Amino acid sequence: MIVSRVKIVATIGPASEKTDVLRELIKYVDGVRINFSHGNTEEWRTRVMNVREFRNDITVLGDLRGPGIRTGGMKPITISTGDSVEFRLDDKSDGGFVPVPNSSFFRVITIDDIIVMNDGRLRLRVEKVSGNRAVLTALTSGTIMQEKAIVIKGKDYPIPILDDYDREALKFAVSIGMDYVGVSHVRSSDDIEEVRAELRRIGGDWVRLVAKIEGPDAVRNMKDVVCASDYVMVARGDLGMHFDLEEIPRIQSSIIKESQKCGKPVMVATQLLESMIEQPVPTRAEVVDITNAVMEGVDSLLLTGETAVGKYPIEAVQWLRRVAGEYEGEVRIDREVMANLTDRLALGIVQLAEDIGAKIVIYSRGGRFVEAISRYRPKVPTYVGVSDERILRRLRLYWGVEPIIIGDIKDYDEGERETLNQLIRSGSIAKGDLVLLTHGVIDTYNDYSIRILRI
Repeated sequence: MIVSRVKIVATIGPASEKTDVLRELIKYVDGVRINFSHGNTEEWRTRVMNVREFRNDITVLGDLRGPGIRTGGMKPITISTGDSVEFRLDDKSDGGFVPVPNSSFFRVITIDDIIVMNDGRLRLRVEKVSGNRAVLTALTSGTIMQEKAIVIKGKDYPIPILDDYDREALKFAVSIGMDYVGVSHVRSSDDIEEVRAELRRIGGDWVRLVAKIEGPDAVRNMKDVVCASDYVMVARGDLGMHFDLEEIPRIQSSIIKESQKCGKPVMVATQLLESMIEQPVPTRAEVVDITNAVMEGVDSLLLTGETAVGKYPIEAVQWLRRVAGEYEGEVRIDREVMANLTDRLALGIVQLAEDIGAKIVIYSRGGRFVEAISRYRPKVPTYVGVSDERILRRLRLYWGVEPIIIGDIKDYDEGERETLNQLIRSGSIAKGDLVLLTHGVIDTYNDYSIRILRI
């Protein structure tokens, strides 16, 4: 296992689920993603269990399919630029038209809207809308197939955040003990709260929610969405279907800054190393892209197709780790002073440890104080001892934090001692090191402890 400040998450799929590949790949990552848009519960279960067989301390993120409208059952329709194609409200088609089994599509579209499909490769313009039928002209060539997402550029669909498919996926995530769930196509804090309420209803209130900002409503309601979430994802794939490509860097920076202002960890996803789906080395542009994200202070980087279906999944995580590790010490963030006591104290601890050259050692039961310290991106090694494996896996995706499990502890003083002793035994802390030892009790009453000692 490689220790780093910027955390790496890899999507597990056909290219990375093989035993020999998976065993090597998880040496370089801090978390794995299971994409609920593909496969079934048995495939998801097999992937999670295989990951845990090799590393049971790794973070597992389940990514919901999310609300959207997809084509119905149909024979493939191949179209060329300039061709016309009809979309109809229907569950299936013999290939003479594109079936759309949801009337919301026809209520939302207007003439001249751009329809985006096949991950942005196929674009069509709406020429005519009449009731539950529409005629579109192809702007690019491609093939329309069944069960493919239909995106209206710049518009979200007014449909519930959870459908039956995603409710079942949530149940699976809870049953197998996933740590995070990605909420796809979130539009406002109401969507986050609805998913959170569903998790409480099915007994999964420990699961943390990742708000995937990928559509126009989420961008408009950015602060609202970010502050309601537990983690934030810059989902560049879908952003690129709703916005012009030249707008994406600005939107990405805005999401990162808003997340940091609200004290929420943030990850960047999609096309970090897209060329490595086919090639064994990244392009220079990809290296620069990763470097910019790292220097803006993102907590984690998520590989999708590169490790799910790419030819070089291990090389992809190695390259991502290599580039992130080169620049994670050059993070540029504003260390804004928050109004609450916990964040003020966390900033003070980070600044003090950096000034005196001390390693930060924390004992935590809930993780809140650790999250506060991580948001200020400490430039010194930061270790945290926890007794709960769920807390350990959750904290593994926080910038600069290295969590360790220390077993059952009766009180905070014993927790600090055992954390420190375990770090000494492992060699992470050596004789002569200066250590800032701390804990914070936040949930019941504000009780903080800070000690500085020379080992």
